[in-house]
Amino acid sequence: MRILYLLFTMFCFVRANTLLPPSDFLGYKLGDKFTPHHLVVDYLFHVSQNEPNVKIIEYGKTYEGRPLMLAFISSVDNMDKLEQLRKDNLTRAGIIKGSTKTKKVGIVWLSYNVHGNEANSTEAAMKTLHALADKSNINTQEWLKNTVVILTHLLILMDEIDMQIGIE
Repeated sequence: MRILYLLFTMFCFVRANTLLPPSDFLGYKLGDKFTPHHLVVDYLFHVSQNEPNVKIIEYGKTYEGRPLMLAFISSVDNMDKLEQLRKDNLTRAGIIKGSTKTKKVGIVWLSYNVHGNEANSTEAAMKTLHALADKSNINTQEWLKNTVVILTHLLILMDEIDMQIGIE
């Protein structure tokens, strides 16, 4: 019995510290059914807790009190100096004065849809987040050495009509 308990505990620990693709995390293939807001939030935190090159920031709330989130993805080195990269880009753009302290790093802003009846954008955002965070994708990880990706509008905003027809 102890051996079974030990094997089960080891399996849970390994699974808990592994980045899962959205379909494995959710238990269904993306697009097969509607993914509710709370599961999208859970997946964002799952990715950020398992990958040091992902940072999730809540920047506000919907009128329903649901969190609005940004996801930052880059190399671990860039993530450690994210604020300096932001300031240096403002300096390069002439918005603030001073000298830069970091190499040039591109910033890519990916804005997804917020309409409750267009869930495919949220599904695509989860898939994109996984693809960028996945350490086994060597090409992407190399690209992230010179790039910071910001994902926004990851979460579906429900409106009165959506609530009336029972989407969530």
